[in-house]
Amino acid sequence: MSITFEQVSFSYNPLSKRQIKAGETPKYALKNVSFSLEDGEFLAIAGHTGSGKSTLTQHLNGLVHPTEGRVLWKGKDLANKKTAIEARGDIGLVFQYPEHQLFAASVYEDVAFGPRNLGLSSREVEERVREALDQVNLSFDELRDVSPFELSGGQQRRVAFAGVLAMRPSVLVLDEPVAGLDPASREDFLTLIEKFHRSGLTIVMVSHNMNDISRLADRVLVMNKGEIAWLGTPEEVFSHAKELREIGLGVPHSVRLANELRDLGFNLEEKLYLPNTLADAIAKELSRHCSVLENKAPKDRAPESKPSETKAATSSQEQSGEE
Repeated sequence: MSITFEQVSFSYNPLSKRQIKAGETPKYALKNVSFSLEDGEFLAIAGHTGSGKSTLTQHLNGLVHPTEGRVLWKGKDLANKKTAIEARGDIGLVFQYPEHQLFAASVYEDVAFGPRNLGLSSREVEERVREALDQVNLSFDELRDVSPFELSGGQQRRVAFAGVLAMRPSVLVLDEPVAGLDPASREDFLTLIEKFHRSGLTIVMVSHNMNDISRLADRVLVMNKGEIAWLGTPEEVFSHAKELREIGLGVPHSVRLANELRDLGFNLEEKLYLPNTLADAIAKELSRHCSVLENKAPKDRAPESKPSETKAATSSQEQSGEE
């Protein structure tokens, strides 16, 4: 277990002893949150605005500390300053719109900032910069001396990702990583994130897009009013479609369509469907219905006469009658 939350509560304005004595009730951004992040997993965090998602992610590498409870990294309390500093090299946090955090005169200088602060040699720093740019599909030789502010928005975001990856974290925390991107760039980044996970990184991704979550996540943590509403596999969490709607969330399009088809009488399994697997299930069910209809159709009906044959027979009968 790389990170563990133990009954974590957090208030941005903790009450003083006098206020507590006077009976005032604290307002919590997080309340009694407990879970463990497993090594190598992909955990998605969902929730409406103000549910506590961002506050939770800031606890993951010790940027903020619990008002109550504790967060452990490799068994050590992140409230300890030395531990928190050590953890930040292992837990990479990419904020929403990370390109807004670019600051250096060149791509190289921006990506090299973190490794240099580790006290690495120039050779080691260059090795990490080259490696990180390659991980986000950018050319080291072509872009090293280019200002990041001359790049496209998508390239700038890749450079910002590279700056975090250059620290060689084992955990990558992404806050709405594809927000504001056009459809093509969005798909490119989702594919990139899938690649990071396959390479062995533990991923925590905050997202409001249930289609992305169902596609990528091993587990889903749903926040509501600072508390954990659900924590489980996508299949387990998205089985609560009605309850999710009640707290301002939805379910993936494929899950919603599968539920509607079941209401219409389709015999679909109660499981999580992705678009391609749902299409296969619908095709199978339609094929089954067609087979049933074919079996019900009468098989001993005489073949219908063609109109020309019927007309000829009628004419022949009339001629016989006249004779």
